[in-house]
Amino acid sequence: MSPARKSTRSGSGGGFGRTLHRSLIAAEAVLVLGVVKDWVWRQVVASSFANWTKVAFAMATTVGIFGGLYLVVQRFMARGVSKTHQAASGLPVVVPTFVVHGILLFVLFLLYARMLGITVL
Repeated sequence: MSPARKSTRSGSGGGFGRTLHRSLIAAEAVLVLGVVKDWVWRQVVASSFANWTKVAFAMATTVGIFGGLYLVVQRFMARGVSKTHQAASGLPVVVPTFVVHGILLFVLFLLYARMLGITVL
C-alpha cells in the first residue's frame, strides 16, 4: 500500500471498530449512571422527606443524572478508557481494546449483582 493511500485511510477515523468502541463507552456510561441513580434513590427513599418530595426528587435526579451528568460521565469514561488503552498498548503483550471493555463490563456486572443482592459467582 502506498504511503499516500495509507495516510488517507488512517486519517479517516471511521470504521466499525471505532463505532463499536464509542458505543461501548456510551453503554458503560449509562451503566455507571444506573449505579449512581440507584444509590441516590435508596438515599431518598430512606430519608424523612414527604412521599411527594421523594417522587419529585427521584424525577429530578433522573433528568439531572441522565441529562447533563451523562455527558460528563461519558467524557470521563472516554478519557479513562483512552488512558487505559494507551497503557495497555505499551505492554509487551497485545491487549485489544475490546478486552478492556470486556473487563469493565464484567466489573459493572458484578457491581450490579451486588447492588441487587444477587450472588452470581
